[in-house]
Amino acid sequence: MMIAIFNGDQLFETRACELVLLPDGRQGAIWRGLAYPLELPNHRIEMGSEAFAPSECVPSRARPAAQTNFAIIEGVDEAYVLVSGTVTNCEEASNRLKASGYEVIRTGRYLGDPVEDFEADWFVRIVRPGGTNDSLSTVLRNVLGDQVTERDSDKTLGEYRAQLIATEHAFAKAREAALRVEIARLKLESANATDTRVRIEELKLAVDVEREARQQADLAAAEAQELLNAARQDRPPPRVGKIKDEIEVVLAALLPEVRLMRDSLNVVAAEFSNRRALYRGLAELRTAVGRLPPTWKKLKGLEQWWERHMSDGQDDAGRIYVRFSATDRIWDVLISHKSEQSRDITWLARQ
Repeated sequence: MMIAIFNGDQLFETRACELVLLPDGRQGAIWRGLAYPLELPNHRIEMGSEAFAPSECVPSRARPAAQTNFAIIEGVDEAYVLVSGTVTNCEEASNRLKASGYEVIRTGRYLGDPVEDFEADWFVRIVRPGGTNDSLSTVLRNVLGDQVTERDSDKTLGEYRAQLIATEHAFAKAREAALRVEIARLKLESANATDTRVRIEELKLAVDVEREARQQADLAAAEAQELLNAARQDRPPPRVGKIKDEIEVVLAALLPEVRLMRDSLNVVAAEFSNRRALYRGLAELRTAVGRLPPTWKKLKGLEQWWERHMSDGQDDAGRIYVRFSATDRIWDVLISHKSEQSRDITWLARQ
């Protein structure tokens, strides 16, 4: 289970921890070799509180139920392997894929639509293997076929996802509060020091980012509550809108001069929690006359390509790469992530 580790009022980190029953019967979580009392329903532990040796504890009664859970979104050169459960399940799937010879590009929270009614929590993005005509889902069944999802056996899917999102919501609020405390402390220490003022401005920016994350968590929590209510009333959950369809309609209707390359559509549909900055950046291409706005810069080493940073709804790690094709007066567009820049530039150089 994802647990928030606090040092007083300060959030230290969040990580997946094993649940146990403490010697006195309370529920606990193991962190750095010790079992700490678990505070519910916030799923947090206090690093300064009493702790017990794991040998004195017994495994939690909430044992995971074994379920085979993965789905595939196949792209042109890449694919998304979707898994449900905790971040531990995501890491296990990633390690299995690497051990089987697959190139893992990156992992993260999955924000797209269900795939064939499979509700995913995480993605593992891989390079599509060549030399086989079988579907990737069939090939990966041998790798991930016995992958189990850590999920309490007495919880429905709606309840599980509602709990997961509610926990992340609490983390976002805690991070925002911690940043505000740090700003207040710096103001008291020195209101005149230049480096302190710069640090305060950086923290204010971080607060804005956390506030947006919390607002996104509010929306996600509301959607999770709908799933929870549907599960409790034993009726199907509300129909989820098709994100990829929405993106394609927006581009065709409002930005017809944009041509997405490679697996850009899958990236946006799977990894973007908010597409406002993306649409704003693409809209700037319509007004570009001779030279792109200052928000764009030349991509070093590739004269025809331009680059723009953007938010993906979570941070500023999104990237757009564009090139104008004078032949058909279309902008070729690759949408990706900062962590993949070296790989993307190598690919763009071949186009």
